[in-house]
Amino acid sequence: MPDEERPDRLRIGGWVPPYRDTKGPLRPPVPPRNRVSAISAALLSGPIRRHAEGGLGRRAVLAAATGTLILVAGLTALALRGDNEGPTLSQRVVLPPFVPSAPVTILPSPSSSPSAAASSPGSVTRSPSHNRPTEATTTKRPTTRTPPSKPPAVQLTVGRTVGLVPVGRGDLRLRHRDFVARFDPISDGSSRLDRHDSRFTGRTGLADRDCVSLESENYPGYFLRHRNFVLRLEQRDRSSLFDQDATFCPRTVNGGTALVLESVNYPGRFWVARDGVVRLEQASPESATAVVPADAV
Repeated sequence: MPDEERPDRLRIGGWVPPYRDTKGPLRPPVPPRNRVSAISAALLSGPIRRHAEGGLGRRAVLAAATGTLILVAGLTALALRGDNEGPTLSQRVVLPPFVPSAPVTILPSPSSSPSAAASSPGSVTRSPSHNRPTEATTTKRPTTRTPPSKPPAVQLTVGRTVGLVPVGRGDLRLRHRDFVARFDPISDGSSRLDRHDSRFTGRTGLADRDCVSLESENYPGYFLRHRNFVLRLEQRDRSSLFDQDATFCPRTVNGGTALVLESVNYPGRFWVARDGVVRLEQASPESATAVVPADAV
């Protein structure tokens, strides 16, 4: 393949041979060290050789050779000095600027022990979490509801002065008028006589201590008793019949919120309001006239 058709190749510092120009290929430059041998060869093949062949003496030849060597040495020194002043091969290579990268921190390998995790830099130590029961794992205990407490059952308290109000008729009160028991409208606006006629004090049963007797407030010693099955206000004569007629046993009704009064000597007969008076009639506790003890007016 001719030299002209060979592709050009690059090398650091210039083109690799063969060199060429418009007139054809050029010879490569002789390296500095090879210049000495080339100059020596030229001189020996030139004038020195011709003088030797013309019959010069051996001394002349040696002198010429010595001068030639001195000249070659000087030229070599100049060539080496000139080469050193120019850019070197390492100077001709253009390297990119050095940019320092971010520092890399090498951490120790993770350890399972708590002490190693605490001593390693950059590590996060988590305190052990206690197992908390979740809603799904929590066993729900059945809640026991305390039933609402019932109010204490009403009763006739011994020694307390009260008024007796029929259930469903808060405007009426039991009173004695003309010594006969009846339910009349009594309120704070009523007369003093009407209000005192409606006040009765509970006493221990004259014929039965488990029952009660009702004494009039404005007529002390007078008790409510039944005679001919009509409830009346009469003075106690201390007879056994009077004590029995004036003793009544309270029975709670309507869930303990009201009372009915039963005769102690006529069991099964209760107070019943009829024809404007209170009578003692055979009746069930539910059909009797129920009353509620209230504060005296």
